[in-house]
Order: sequence, then C-alpha cells, then structure tokens
Amino acid sequence: MATQQEKINLAKNSLLQSCEVKKQVAEKDSETIVRMADIVISAFRNKGKLLIAGNGGSASDSQHIATEFTIRYRGSFDRPALPAIALTTDTSAMTAGPNDIGFENTIMRMTEAYGREGDVFLGLSTSGNSENIIRAMEYARQHGMKVLGLLGGTGGKMPELCDESIIVPWNGSNHVQESHIAIGHIIVQIVEETLFAK
Repeated sequence: MATQQEKINLAKNSLLQSCEVKKQVAEKDSETIVRMADIVISAFRNKGKLLIAGNGGSASDSQHIATEFTIRYRGSFDRPALPAIALTTDTSAMTAGPNDIGFENTIMRMTEAYGREGDVFLGLSTSGNSENIIRAMEYARQHGMKVLGLLGGTGGKMPELCDESIIVPWNGSNHVQESHIAIGHIIVQIVEETLFAK
C-alpha cells in the first residue's frame, strides 16, 4: 500500500514529466503547430471543414477539440461557430460499422460520408499505428483532403500519410494525450485570432 509521501511523489513526478514532454514539443514543433493551424485556416476560408478522429481517449480528445471550434474556446473571444466534426460521436455508426464493415473501415466510412475535397482530416493516435485511422487518412489523401496527425511514441506508420504531423516524444498514452489537447488548444486560438481578430 502506497504511503502518503509516495502518492505525493507520484503526483509531482507525473506533472513534471508532463511539463518536460511539452517543453520538448515546444522546442521542436512550434513551427509545425503554426503550419497545421494555417492549413485549417485555409480550409475554413474556402468553406471547408475539419474532421477529427481517434480511438479511446483520443476519441474523447477529438470531441474536445471539435467542440472548441464549434461552440467556443474562450468566453472572452466572441466569434461565429467553425465547422469541425468529431467522427466518433455517433454511437449507431460506431456500432453498425464494426458489425457490418469491420472496425478498421468505420472511420474511413465516416470520412467518406462527411469529407470533401478541400477539407482537413486530423487523426489522433498515441501509437501512430491505429489501422482505422490509417485507412481514414489514406482515403482523405486520395480524395483531396489535407491530412494532419497528432501522434506519439515513434509516430508509427502515420507520418508518411500526413501533410503535417507532430510526434509527442513519450511512449505512454498519458502525456501524449495531454500534449495533444494542449496543441489542439493552441491551434484553435491561432485559427480564431487569425480569422476573427478585431
């Protein structure tokens, strides 16, 4: 049974590790974050939309980021809604897909349903090897969409499928997902301040 001090040390060490991972991302990938935001800005200016998908915690992160675009990111910044869709929110599709066409094809099918040339597909994966996200990325590339990746570990198979990608240098999902949300927030802020600066 962990002592109180051991639990305090765990909390402190986890937070410090998260800070260190984000520091590495800041030093290596800040320009990439801006390029990713610019791709989204271009799509929105041309009446395109942003499609976002991931598995598990990354599915939740997809919904989080999409909502920052559609509803609001900061209460102090008034702007119109922006068209971002988390592809994993339809429980009927997420159960019918695996049952009827296979789990590995379900996100691709949703990308086919909602994606159009000029849109952007953002895939979140802590490993970079999620087959259902890979197939959606391949479909998006083949149909004139820009493809972005928020990845982790070594990046897996996804970087070669992406126009821009960030690989968070951590082998566990925890700090990777924390970094993905931080990056998503930055992208939202850059987008809204570029499109709606007063």
